[in-house]
Amino acid sequence: MLRALWFAVKIGLFVAVAVWVANRPGVVELNWLGYAVRAHVGLVLLALLFLLAAALFLHRLLWNIISLPKFLRRRAERKRQDKGYKALILGLSAVAAGDVKLAAYQTQRTRKFLPKDKGLPVLLAAQSARLRGDDNEAQELFEQLLKNKDAAFLGLRGLLTASVEKGNTAESLEFARKALAMHPKQPWILRMVYRLQLREGQWDMAEKTLRKAVRYEAFTKEQARSDKLAVFLQQGDECLLAGLKSQALKKFKQAHRLNPAFVPTALRLAGLHQKEGRRRSAVSVIEGVWKESPHPELAPLWGSLAPQNKADDSAVRLRWFERLMAFKPENAESQMAVAQEALNEGLWGEAQRYLTLVDEESANARFYRLQARLAEGLQQPEEARRWLEKAADAPPDRVWTCQETGRIYDHWSSVAVPHGAFNSIVWDFPQPYAMERALPDRTELLITASAATK
Repeated sequence: MLRALWFAVKIGLFVAVAVWVANRPGVVELNWLGYAVRAHVGLVLLALLFLLAAALFLHRLLWNIISLPKFLRRRAERKRQDKGYKALILGLSAVAAGDVKLAAYQTQRTRKFLPKDKGLPVLLAAQSARLRGDDNEAQELFEQLLKNKDAAFLGLRGLLTASVEKGNTAESLEFARKALAMHPKQPWILRMVYRLQLREGQWDMAEKTLRKAVRYEAFTKEQARSDKLAVFLQQGDECLLAGLKSQALKKFKQAHRLNPAFVPTALRLAGLHQKEGRRRSAVSVIEGVWKESPHPELAPLWGSLAPQNKADDSAVRLRWFERLMAFKPENAESQMAVAQEALNEGLWGEAQRYLTLVDEESANARFYRLQARLAEGLQQPEEARRWLEKAADAPPDRVWTCQETGRIYDHWSSVAVPHGAFNSIVWDFPQPYAMERALPDRTELLITASAATK
């Protein structure tokens, strides 16, 4: 639309000039070398316009003739670049597909057609070298990329990936830190640096990285809170091993403030209070946790905190456990804790009374084993055998288990050995049983599968 309008304007201007000249008649005379030329003004202007057009045409033609070799070189260069970038794309696709021969062939073609490009073609060559198992050449090529300002991060990422695959944690952490310096807000780099710091045992640095990672949404606040608690407990454990009890106490308190109901924290904090002679503080910690989450590991520590002047009095010890039960009287764990203490003290009637309080839905293998102990105490071997058989068929007890491997541990720790997973141990059913409980009903699965095929 605009181009047509501009063309119309130009035609209008030309017509206007022509009319203006036609309305002003006159002649032009030229005397040169004995020749006399006399012509109308309009004809002279038309001749000048023709000569100008001819001059422009000849200039353009001459310029094109002079520029022809350069044009042909540029055209050939564009064709080489097109072939090179096509080979680059095919080569990267071959690397992604794991096709070693095709990747090597396209790498060679890319180098041929793009000899001066030190970016993506070098990356393709490095990835191709890794694919065929030539780690030394791959490392050299990735290091070449570091010298390219635009492609330096690609080289750094390649070196980082190779280092992680080799299991060189210290080297991987160094590369990850450099990557983080280039892109300080990238969530995946923050997560990488954080996990490598954990593997290296750099707990203070890991805590700082975790705070930054939360700010850029690399972790959820809930994940970060759980990991921060585990870091505090790990730091406290190491301080305790080094004999730094005051520093260990500080770390355990920090962890306790993050989650007052977390049992491993309570065990450490209350245990340290007890060793330092602060019995009342230890009792307070266990009471606070029991109100939120009764746990069988707390019961032995609670028993060791019984009043010392009457510690051998079975009735006093039973009342001590009844005090604990009062914080959560309807909970099966509370009831079994008191029943177990009654069994330990040989108070069969009291044990039976508390075991009858346990809800049938809460009955597990531990409950049936307590019933078997009671039957043995009452000299009822057949009854004891029956309870033990039920224990064998009952749902298993919860245990400390690693979410990644399913390995079972006697106690919680922030690092799961031997594989070194951090904060992966949870209080749950053994993994096969937990998976079975998580599976939906078979009928529901069939309905879902049928709907998916329609």
